[in-house]
Amino acid sequence: MSTIPTAKLNSGYEIPLVGMGLFGGPSAPAEVYEASKHALKVGYKHFDTAYAYETEKAFGDAFRESKVPREDIFVTSKLFQTFHEPAHVAPAYQRSLTELGMQYLDLYLIHWPFAWPFTGYEFDELRLFNADGHMVVDPKVDYLDTWKAMEGLVRAGLVRSIGVSNFSVKQLQRLLDHCEIPPAVEIHPYLQQHELFEFCQKNKIHLTAYCPLGRPGSPLTTGALDGPVIIQIAKKHGKTPAQVMLSWGVQRGYSVVPKSVTLARIESNLEIFTLSYAEMTAIKKIGEGRADRTVDPIRLWGPTNVCFE
Repeated sequence: MSTIPTAKLNSGYEIPLVGMGLFGGPSAPAEVYEASKHALKVGYKHFDTAYAYETEKAFGDAFRESKVPREDIFVTSKLFQTFHEPAHVAPAYQRSLTELGMQYLDLYLIHWPFAWPFTGYEFDELRLFNADGHMVVDPKVDYLDTWKAMEGLVRAGLVRSIGVSNFSVKQLQRLLDHCEIPPAVEIHPYLQQHELFEFCQKNKIHLTAYCPLGRPGSPLTTGALDGPVIIQIAKKHGKTPAQVMLSWGVQRGYSVVPKSVTLARIESNLEIFTLSYAEMTAIKKIGEGRADRTVDPIRLWGPTNVCFE
């Protein structure tokens, strides 16, 4: 197994550039538990979960059984939209710590840049939609106020780094204009987001790409792994298309957190190699003129449930 490269966040901490996504689903806890046990065994250091994934406990159980020292891994979780009111941030964070069985997180993110009404801390208390099938964004809650509560977690020594997810350049700039602690972390070849990438580089905000393989098997998949450019490069190097795409992301300088519950793929996803300048350029070109979101909030929740202002 090759050594996993790292990058230094603006908070001063190191983040491994290859990690494992722990996205949820109907059978996710059991699958994630088994997959996490194997990932820990073969040397993964970076794990990305969230309240919304319902996999925090599954990973925590696998981690405790692994006997891997806590300081040897980097763990990320995320604040759900119903917890954006400042008074709910610390209790929601503590719930994640309890589920994980940990004393701190390496990174805690605001999952989406909009708030929904609070309905309770447990999943069986969540009511994502009203009786009429709608749940409108709560206009009283500003993500700037949410961020101030996140900063409080850092000052209390409860979390090492904080960041955001799914924010636009406009929203990141507004956050930078008003924050005391800048976000430490905020892309696959068909959603390269060059403007966001360049903005984050300029402002020393590290990027992590979720769905770095275009979410294979999903109804929203882009089919990125089947692209002729990716296939050609993979054959040339004797690598898998996934290894090509993950190496492309790492070589650009951001973290990649692919999800897999297949043991062989979990292992092969760690094998990062160096692409030539021509190959990096060819992969960059396949995303020109495309903006395929594998996780589209409008399709997930409807236009009345999201807000990006």
